[in-house]
Amino acid sequence: MMTYNFLETYKIPENVCDGLISYFQKNKEYKHKGHSQKNEKISVDVNFYNISNDKNILNFFENLKVCVQNYVTKYDIKNNLKTHIENNIQYYKPGEGYPVLHYERNTSYPHRILVYMLYLNTVTDKGGTEFPYQNVKLSAIKGNLHIWPAEFTHPHKGIISPTQEKYIATGWFELIN
Repeated sequence: MMTYNFLETYKIPENVCDGLISYFQKNKEYKHKGHSQKNEKISVDVNFYNISNDKNILNFFENLKVCVQNYVTKYDIKNNLKTHIENNIQYYKPGEGYPVLHYERNTSYPHRILVYMLYLNTVTDKGGTEFPYQNVKLSAIKGNLHIWPAEFTHPHKGIISPTQEKYIATGWFELIN
């Protein structure tokens, strides 16, 4: 019998990652202090939207579309999905992160079905993400895109790098009504 942990990894071209970092660095309109349910996350975030006309954002969504189609096909997901309108690029200085175990679907966000996270740069001194129930520790490798269920089955936490900065792009998929 085959078992699945429903955590999949795909590859996004490095120039797409560079484009998202550039978008983050130039953005002033959507830049803000990161937030979480209980303010356990320390970061600077830039929101980006699935209705954006920015070439870097459009390029990212074209690549993301292929990855989520592969995920949906592998797990035979029958429902149609869309990205949540608001997505996020997160920047963590050395020593910053989101080290508290959490999952992405809750009473504040009940429509989240899947999560995606893209490492925009490689971090060699910790910096990954841990999924204790799946016994998985992801390394922060530029271009690695991870997709997993937003449910309580997949709690995860950031592994803080004491010496290196980290950029990620993250967002959620919802059911289409």
